Amino acid sequence: MGPERAAPHRLVLPPAGQRPLKKSGADDPPVSTGDVANRLGVPLLTVIFSPWFTGAIVIEDGMPVILLNTASSAEGRRDALGHMLSHILVRIDDPDTPYPRDEHPDHRVADLMAKEFIMPTYLVHDQARKWFNDYRYLARLFGVSETDMLEKMREMGLIKSRGMIWDY
Repeated sequence: MGPERAAPHRLVLPPAGQRPLKKSGADDPPVSTGDVANRLGVPLLTVIFSPWFTGAIVIEDGMPVILLNTASSAEGRRDALGHMLSHILVRIDDPDTPYPRDEHPDHRVADLMAKEFIMPTYLVHDQARKWFNDYRYLARLFGVSETDMLEKMREMGLIKSRGMIWDY
């Protein structure tokens, strides 16, 4: 059984992902994907490669290990770690799901889950209430682009195309 779909564009983290996200202390932004990986018990190995290489999942003694390239940007490493953790969680949720290779074009589920790791819905909602839906400030707080935060808040229904929703 794969991750539950909440809406055509949104994805809900499977329980295997929600627990470590909340237990990692993700009460305030920005969310540390490294802490989530530690909570899951997924080893991280930092390496130095060309800057175009961000990271990969390798299998060591039957268990996944995430390689992260320290030559890539901190934001790139965070995004890649969220993406790779998502692949691992999909695999935990459905062991018959293979890890996609680079030539496999369908990374949509991992991309959506990685966005949820970086901007958890519960945390965005909480911070939006505190900061009066100021998506520009929230983008800086979460370490994401203003465009990504605006899109997230629109998906959540906090911002409409012609204004904001004030539920308080």
